[in-house]
Amino acid sequence: DEAFCGYCSFQMLDADGIASCVKGCNINSSVQIVSPPGADLVVFEAHFLTTNPLFFLEVRNEEQFYLFGQWWMDGPKHSEANQICQLVPIKMQDCIKQSEQNPHAFAGEAQCQVLRNSTTRLVSASFTTEDKKFKTKLAKVTLTMPREAWMEYKSYRVRVWKAGKNWAGQDKDEDDEKKKDEEKKDEEKKEG
Repeated sequence: DEAFCGYCSFQMLDADGIASCVKGCNINSSVQIVSPPGADLVVFEAHFLTTNPLFFLEVRNEEQFYLFGQWWMDGPKHSEANQICQLVPIKMQDCIKQSEQNPHAFAGEAQCQVLRNSTTRLVSASFTTEDKKFKTKLAKVTLTMPREAWMEYKSYRVRVWKAGKNWAGQDKDEDDEKKKDEEKKDEEKKEG
């Protein structure tokens, strides 16, 4: 965990799952593990600058918009291979309703697809907002994962890495065999 380098990205999607391409519709950040080593819960946190005039995520009180996000590790570019989990889309209007009961906060759930029975082991995500210039902006995201789920995720990643190494070794062996066959043919041509 001390070498962890994580990232996250959040977008506003419409009812068809299409991302908007206007100001205030997406944001990304680095992710830090803030829980103490060995704690029962592994807590990941990301903070967003709400005073940024261009790059922010506005939580809109409109029915047709959803909040969606992804967490990943190992580099700034997301891929299926390095994904930790993804947020189950939440209606933004529901986020606003939750934050009326608990000021500037709402909750969601994320799915870590590589876990066994992942659909029954959703991970909790909590969001903090700030009001800036009549807009509710995303300020902080906290992902809380049980340690046993985090360890299962990491062991899965090790298995994927080992599988990749094994395949690379097999490819190399096949290439070596082809080279040897070509060398034998060349020697036979020289002798014959």
